[in-house]
Amino acid sequence: MSRPLTFLFSGLFAFALLAAGSLITTSPASAATIAATTTCSNGVDNTGGLGLICEVTVVNTITASGGSATVTVRECHGAAGDPEAACTTETSVLTEPVTAVTQCNDAINGGGGTLRCSVEVTNDFIGVSPGATDATVNQCVGSGDGITTGCDPFPATTSGATITQCNGSANGGTLVELTCTASGTMPSSLGITINQCNGSANGGGALVICSANITNNVVAPSPSPVVSLLPNAAVAPTDESGPTTGLAAVLAMLALGGLSLAGYWAVAAGRTR
Repeated sequence: MSRPLTFLFSGLFAFALLAAGSLITTSPASAATIAATTTCSNGVDNTGGLGLICEVTVVNTITASGGSATVTVRECHGAAGDPEAACTTETSVLTEPVTAVTQCNDAINGGGGTLRCSVEVTNDFIGVSPGATDATVNQCVGSGDGITTGCDPFPATTSGATITQCNGSANGGTLVELTCTASGTMPSSLGITINQCNGSANGGGALVICSANITNNVVAPSPSPVVSLLPNAAVAPTDESGPTTGLAAVLAMLALGGLSLAGYWAVAAGRTR
């Protein structure tokens, strides 16, 4: 009689482990490649007296295996005095971080135009070091008919920079405004380039306001789930989102109850010999 009971005990123990194991959940790993590009309009509104607004906001999430991004683009077209006459806003979720933004180039070249474009990039590094350095800037070269007091920084620091903007723009005389600012840091672990407002708003009487910024944050990874097995006790499931988890908990409790019953049978059989 002892052999059947031993066999039953072993089977129920293995079943209990399998049922308890089904309660453990893990987050899937990302395998995205860092190679995404997003753009707003280029080469548009080249008739006199028009206005263009383009605002891009990027939030990158970078992990050791890839990452993702949420991108919001607000784009407006209208007259120079009413550039918000027709606006659209679109938000996209990408399966890889954004590495390039190109917008507002070769645009508003009809004279008397207004150009307002901005890029804001936030990089959240999850358990990864960004290794950030100051972003290099190349801006306002050959612009404003030589009036560059509204450019910060100026002069340009390098070619092939992280941020390239407002070059060859706002020429033609009677400059209304040329304000271009660039700031932030460049993560060594993620190559990012911003290229905007170049070769634009030429024709006289132009207003150009463009800005770009890159921010890097280090975020601690979420802790791994902890599973505790408590023998001879009812375990209440912590996740009630679906029938699979509840069924696994019931099976685990039945198996543990079977273990206790098998032990009782073993003791009873020993006493009757």
